[in-house]
Amino acid sequence: MRNSDNRFLNICLYAFSLLIVILTISCKQSKVDDSQSVIDRISAKYIPDRREGICTISIVKGKGNVLILKGETDNKQAKDEILDSLSGSNFDILDSIIVLPSSDLGEYIYGLVTLSVINLRRFPEHSAEMVSQSLLGTPLKILKSEDYWLLVQTPDKYIAWTEKSSIQIVNFNEAMSWKNSPKVIFIDNTGWIYKTAEEKEVISDIVAGCTMKNAGISESHIKVFLPDGREGFIKKNSVRDYNVWKNDTILNGEKVYKYASSLMGLPYLWGGSSSKGVDCSGFVQTVYFFNGVIISRDASLQALHGSKVDITGGWSNLKTGDLLFFGSVRNSRQHVTHVAIYKGDSEFIHSSGRVMINSLDSTRTNFSSYRKNSLLSARRIIGSVGSSGIVAVKNHDWY
Repeated sequence: MRNSDNRFLNICLYAFSLLIVILTISCKQSKVDDSQSVIDRISAKYIPDRREGICTISIVKGKGNVLILKGETDNKQAKDEILDSLSGSNFDILDSIIVLPSSDLGEYIYGLVTLSVINLRRFPEHSAEMVSQSLLGTPLKILKSEDYWLLVQTPDKYIAWTEKSSIQIVNFNEAMSWKNSPKVIFIDNTGWIYKTAEEKEVISDIVAGCTMKNAGISESHIKVFLPDGREGFIKKNSVRDYNVWKNDTILNGEKVYKYASSLMGLPYLWGGSSSKGVDCSGFVQTVYFFNGVIISRDASLQALHGSKVDITGGWSNLKTGDLLFFGSVRNSRQHVTHVAIYKGDSEFIHSSGRVMINSLDSTRTNFSSYRKNSLLSARRIIGSVGSSGIVAVKNHDWY
């Protein structure tokens, strides 16, 4: 055989060997991709929306036949199902998944808000977008810590970052002690906590929905303890007994609108959900909380809960207190970007620049063609308490 023939044969053998290697690598990569698809499917099953849960798990190819699972989740069931689903693969699985709350928190995985209103941010930095707020006395679940920040979950399941300085970090027993203590809830929109009953010095401001320990009643004031141990006095007629409030609150459309209208003119604040300032969904959430009901934080989440109201023929089926959702339709899917509370007779109250009232009726002076043209759907919260995404405060485990 000539040398040229040998060279040709060697080239063919090398090419064939290279092809086998490429096909093998490609096959393994395909199996890795398939495994990631399994993870993504299970993650979506347990955590359909990452604003209300965490499951960020990915695959890293290790040496040989090893697949390393990295990331974190606050749902152990999701992790267990992922590991079980991959156990039948031809890979050796190395579990590096972190289950939140982080183990370095120890038993201190609960928190109580210590300021009248705290800001919740998308990332652990002051320049990050403010996505929500939480009120004095609100119980929180702490998921992890990073420098001066805590990743927390609020009673409405929302997950965001806040400063450590705004939270009293507690263990389970301390959280239960706060839960079971006699408390009062502030019912005016704004006010002050004073150092003395003579109101000579202020220790904190306060807003509607804030809760404090009841430490005794005088003729005109109630002595209160804040979660961080500060104590002060508050006017007796500006609070209600917390247990009476949460157990006696009756949800109806007129009460919902009455409190909503008390916020008229309140400035729009992106991420705001208190009587200091509200965005559209924060306004709705604040109004319903004051009426004893916890609903989801964002408009697109609120649009998933409650009973549907048919608005194809106009507003005749709507009742006071119903939620109206606005936005656009893209690729046959609704994209909700705004929410309002129906007042009645074509009118609705919402936060848009400020809390204001507009109408769907083109003959009214407060008619909004933009809102009418972008109206997508309506939901009824009243009568749906106890269903998915709608919880009475008195029935919430944390309260």
